[in-house]
Amino acid sequence: MKKIIFFKIGLLIIILSTFTFGAKVQYSQWKRGLSLEKYLSLHNISTDILSMLDEDDGLLVEEVGDTRDYYELIASNGVLLQSLIPVGEELQLHLFRTPEGYNVEVIPIAYKKDTYVALLLVDKSPTADIISKIKYRKLANEFTKVLKNSVNFRSIHKNDKMAIVYDQKMRLGQPVGSPDIKVAMLESKKKKNYVFQHSDGKYYDENGNALVQNYMGKPLSSLRITSPFTQRRFHPVLKRWKAHLGVDFGAKRGTPILAAADGRVVFSGWQGGYGNVIKIQHPDSYVTLYAHQSRLKAKQGEQVKRGEVIGYVGSTGRSTGSHLHFGLYKNGSPMNPMQLVKFSTGGLTGNSKNSYLNRKRKYTKIINTIFDENRPSYVWNTVNKRSVSPSDKKYYQNRGW
Repeated sequence: MKKIIFFKIGLLIIILSTFTFGAKVQYSQWKRGLSLEKYLSLHNISTDILSMLDEDDGLLVEEVGDTRDYYELIASNGVLLQSLIPVGEELQLHLFRTPEGYNVEVIPIAYKKDTYVALLLVDKSPTADIISKIKYRKLANEFTKVLKNSVNFRSIHKNDKMAIVYDQKMRLGQPVGSPDIKVAMLESKKKKNYVFQHSDGKYYDENGNALVQNYMGKPLSSLRITSPFTQRRFHPVLKRWKAHLGVDFGAKRGTPILAAADGRVVFSGWQGGYGNVIKIQHPDSYVTLYAHQSRLKAKQGEQVKRGEVIGYVGSTGRSTGSHLHFGLYKNGSPMNPMQLVKFSTGGLTGNSKNSYLNRKRKYTKIINTIFDENRPSYVWNTVNKRSVSPSDKKYYQNRGW
């Protein structure tokens, strides 16, 4: 089944790139504030086609962000033939014209994910050096966030060492989404400070102690998950791709909704399929979303505290029953809220800790060896700017990256 799906995607790309009957492919960035409904109207397409989408797929319409790059196939007479519009990092809306009219479906984004290793000596500062040498501001920001709880950046000196091992999705030569840092190391006062990501998605120090002690609180006093988070899944019954970029919690209408953490309300109002929704901006580029509310309490611009009532559970928008759709975003990209909504903040124990320590020993040995041998980094290259040479990719693969 997967081979058939990816064959169709490959065929679609070929059609987009080789269509010769007076049509042309356009590559553009989604305009700020443009909704999918407005986009359809601009091309004289009825918004009734959105009724083809079920509840989960319909909510993806609300995930078309301001910075999405999308593709269009336009006929010589200006008629839109096809569009590929990303929603999240894994899926995209495929809008296409047929003899009977327009149709819309959800299909996977074709990308390649690889592991990269960046090894640098500090010249000016970790942030400035990553931006200037790797040409990747997002990586610089993520590196700083990962290490901020374990390193005093003011104590860093020239020629101190940095190491970053991260996964990156690439599409048509450009990175998709944010880098996923697996290992980060920064030398300070001749001591190497390591941080590792464990299989639970959280970061720990070399001894398995959790680095983030204040997880987000629960958005409801009692949590009952009715629909989990998933970026991309092929539904075995429906025979199509599905996504649910948040977690649904079942609750009675009128149940108080609580702010998961301190922050500022950046939106409070109606948002299409989400119905009555509140968005809260938190530190470290996190945003939480609380959808389908029956009544909104917090106002846009207000500062709210963790545990403060901001609204009440309902079933507004594209919803089939009373529940809270709870979303979490980092740098605009959706992530699983349950990675941060936890009931315990201790470190690793038992078999989980032993597994973590074994991985730690393996990675520190490899990184130290690479520094001792003065090997070049393996870092992706942009289309316009060449970064650190990836000529030693095989070297890193042979060592388990």
